This record gives sequence, C-alpha cells and structure tokens, in this order.
Amino acid sequence: MNSSSPPPHHTDNGFENRYPLPEGKKSFFRFLRRRFFGKESWPKAKHQTGKTPVTPPDLDAIHSPNPEIAQITWIGHASTLVQYQGINILTDPVFSDRASPFKNFGPKRYSPPGLTIDQLPKIDMVLLSHNHYDHCDLESLRQIGNEPTYIVPLKNASLLKEAGIESCLEMDWDQYAEVNGIKIIHTPSHHWSSRKMSDRKEMLWGGYALTFANGFKFYFVGDSGWHERLFTEMGAKYGPFDLGLIPIGAYEPRDFMKAAHVNPEEAVLIKQTMQVKQAIAIHWGTFVLTSEPVDEPPVRLHSAMVQAGENPADFLALPVGGTHQHHHIPDQKTERQPA
Repeated sequence: MNSSSPPPHHTDNGFENRYPLPEGKKSFFRFLRRRFFGKESWPKAKHQTGKTPVTPPDLDAIHSPNPEIAQITWIGHASTLVQYQGINILTDPVFSDRASPFKNFGPKRYSPPGLTIDQLPKIDMVLLSHNHYDHCDLESLRQIGNEPTYIVPLKNASLLKEAGIESCLEMDWDQYAEVNGIKIIHTPSHHWSSRKMSDRKEMLWGGYALTFANGFKFYFVGDSGWHERLFTEMGAKYGPFDLGLIPIGAYEPRDFMKAAHVNPEEAVLIKQTMQVKQAIAIHWGTFVLTSEPVDEPPVRLHSAMVQAGENPADFLALPVGGTHQHHHIPDQKTERQPA
C-alpha cells in the first residue's frame, strides 16, 4: 500500500471496523423501540440496588501502593484505577449518576462509584476507549482536570476540549507512543462511536496495550464485540499479557448487541486469544444498558471459565471498590517489540 494512502479503517464516511460485519438496521430509534416495546423484560435501575457486590475501598493500599505489585481497583463499569511502578492510570472514568447527555433521562447508576474523584491519588494517565456516554463522561473529566495525560483515539481530542482538557495524545490503531516511560499501543476493537444521532463513527474507538519498563504487559480491551480473526491477529502480534481488563456485560438481546458487546463466553475467548494471564471483568454491574439480569454476567463468567477448562480465579469479577493485587514475575524470554 502506498505510504500516503489512508489505512482501510479510514473511510470517506468516518472510521470503520477492521473486519466489518453486516450490522442490519440498528438505528437509535430501533433501539428505543426494542427497549420500550420489545418482548424482552429489561431490568429497572431503581430495583437493582444491592445486586452488584460493593466493598469499601482500601484507601491505604490505594494511596500507598507497593510499586512492585500491579494493583487494579474497580470503580464501576469500565472505570478502573491501575497502579504500578509509581504510575496511576484511570480507564474510562465515569463518576456521574447517568451515562447520558441528559440529567433526568438515560441509564442511571444503580451502584455507586467504588471511589470518589476526591479519593483518587494523583493521576498520571487517563486511557479513553471511545466516546459513548458510559465510557466518556465530560463532567468527570472536568473534575479530574488537566494534570494527567489523556490517551484518546483519533478525533476525540476535540470532544475533550469541551471539558477543558488540553493534554491529549490522539492515537490511531496500531500506533505506538511512549508516556511516563510506558510503551503504549492503541489496539483495534470491534465497536463504533457516537455522541448524537448524526456523528456515528466520526471518532475512532479501541483499546490499549501497555508495556512497562520491566516487561510487565497490561491490556485494556475497551468495548468490543467478538471477532475471531481480529483478536487472533492481535493476540499473535501483541500478546501475551500479564493483566487485562475485559468486558463481560451488556450483551442481550443477543441479535442486537452481538456486534458491539461480548458476552461472558466470548470474554473468555478474548482472554485466551489475547493470552491474558489474569483478567479483571469490566462493563457490568453499574448501568442498565441491556436486557440481561444485572447479576448474570459474573455467574456466566464463572461457568464459562470452568467449561473452558480454566481456573475461574484467573478471570475475576471484583466487587465495586474492590482491589486486586498482581505480583509480576518477569518473563525470561526476550520482550516482544511493538510493531
């Protein structure tokens, strides 16, 4: 391909998935019709309180972490605090009551954030996967402020400027950067983007592969449907990983959600294909986005791990506010260099 030609996922109509699948007619209006008039019985947020386990955060560990132990705290949904080697990283920080452009309409939080913004340590880096409201909350970003470096997919910096965020590094898929001594690669996912009805796929989406100075490797999937070819290629190119954040929720009705969100069984396939040694479940237990029971994803995840012949402890669904500590044992093999 001519070096001046845009990559195939750059199109005249915005961005496209690396291996597009037929999506059918899935407009926002069709979604609303399915949501309110379909045959599925959707959970109501006001009845879900207490169905997601919650634990008080270990603030001592969070504010005085052992730099030699990788530490993940689940704040809720796709929001986590990742701490390792003195670096504090937030993923998709959403602290607001609703994942919506409206104050009184849209998915309402039924599990409180595991940490408040005031309880956060000094944040060095924010990883933003895409611009959907349950992943990109401008009010939360305003409160976090400009001190961290924000790593965002292409075309998302203009959105963050609305929150007064100037310190953005935009990345394309498979692009390499180095921040705070950490090697970062923006990885594709099988998803889409929009903030309103007229901007579908105008801003890029994806995940991130991080490699620390001692070879520790961390993977944040972001939001994705399962695509065997995509993840097989990425696993061969960028794996294995010591620790990963993999979505497990928001998957029903399956015919409508399959192209955008993995179910727990497909989440296990991502873990295996991307060669993630220890996975933490995200994208569940916080907002009612889809029709499955809110407490179903971790139950199905446990069963899927057993069926796959894997130890369920290697793919944990933490309580909101819970912290997992991972002891990294350096691999004696030569570290794979970014492509």
